[in-house]
Amino acid sequence: MLRFVTSIALARLLAPQLFGLMLIVGTFRAGIELFSDVGIGQNIVYSKNAEDPDFYNTAWSLQIIRSVAIWVIFIALSAPVAYFYKEPVILYILPVAGFGIIFSGLNSVSPALLQKRLLIARVNIFELVVQLVSAIGAVLFAFFSRTIWALVAGGLFTSAVYTIGSYFLLPNLRHKLYLSKQYSMEILHFGKWIFLSSVIFFLSVNYDRLYFAKVIPIELLGVYGIARNISDLIVNLVGRLGYNVVFPFIASHSQTPRAALHQQLARPRAAFLLLVAAGASVLVATADLAIRLLYDQRYSAATWMLPVLIVGAWFSVLGRVNESILLGLGKPSYATLANAAKFAFLLVGLPLSVAAGGLLGGVLVVALVDLPRYLPILIGQRRQRLSYGMQDLKITIVMFLLIGLWEFLRWQLGFGTSFDSLPSFEFKGFGG
Repeated sequence: MLRFVTSIALARLLAPQLFGLMLIVGTFRAGIELFSDVGIGQNIVYSKNAEDPDFYNTAWSLQIIRSVAIWVIFIALSAPVAYFYKEPVILYILPVAGFGIIFSGLNSVSPALLQKRLLIARVNIFELVVQLVSAIGAVLFAFFSRTIWALVAGGLFTSAVYTIGSYFLLPNLRHKLYLSKQYSMEILHFGKWIFLSSVIFFLSVNYDRLYFAKVIPIELLGVYGIARNISDLIVNLVGRLGYNVVFPFIASHSQTPRAALHQQLARPRAAFLLLVAAGASVLVATADLAIRLLYDQRYSAATWMLPVLIVGAWFSVLGRVNESILLGLGKPSYATLANAAKFAFLLVGLPLSVAAGGLLGGVLVVALVDLPRYLPILIGQRRQRLSYGMQDLKITIVMFLLIGLWEFLRWQLGFGTSFDSLPSFEFKGFGG
């Protein structure tokens, strides 16, 4: 909610094209970070040696080395990216914005250790405080500077606040630069699938942003970015639950008989997903009204994008929950295969759909993209005897029935439906 409110405030202060530029910059930063991801945080949560100072200091040292290497790559890519997207200002933005990676590399390992100990409340309170301070800073930067540098400064400020604050979570933890050969090999061995999964994950999650950045105006890209970020809030919420709760819970109970573990997880899983489904159905039916109320006319295209993307977010939710289960069982390879299927669907589907139906066609493909991702994860769960396919199907049906109910009630009250502003599917260019 805090991120949502912050995005509204920033949209009031800044022009859509600035969000379009930062969408490109942020996507490339996420890509470079994921392309070098060896799962340091996941290693700490999963490893039985995580509490050993030699282990977590090795993880911390590898994290710092990785961050410096990433920043160098970031600087090297600045000119090619600016040339490719024909946005010269990117040449100056990328190196400055990328310095936040150095801050991230200096983060304490405390959050991962707290997660392993299932002290989730402390981590969540910390991240909420960081987000609150960062939100205030971002809005102040935008208020005093209505330029792209306000967003760049806000990102750096967020990274710095998180880094400094992370050392207060476990103040008795002593960090030092140290590399153990044994633990380095253990981290890299576990992280090889995380690395491959992260590369494919980035392509599957961000290819739409990179593709649209090339084929639609930068202002419309900024609007799409806002709509996509709002719909992703639901996915990120569930992803946090999966990573911070389900993953360490399964990891700590991986030796429990599968039947007992399945039964223990089934009821709370169903209750949570029903809650998410009910909330998502309400958001679908009211998303366009919220955009009209909270954003000005420059962002009107989001009124039709957001309901479609929220429907698609539901399939992402199911994937994130199920992926966390497999990760807790030490089976990240299925997530890699799932993300590969998702990327292949985008790679083929986006150009064809945009050619046939313009931006609407592309957004529909983005909304459906987690359907092919679901199948490999389901296969992995079935092989591990911990699948919930029928439960997922029943709750999905419930969600679509609820969407139909809310849309009907809204139509009866004279407000039309949330899909009334959908543009024509016939290709007519991107201006309308």
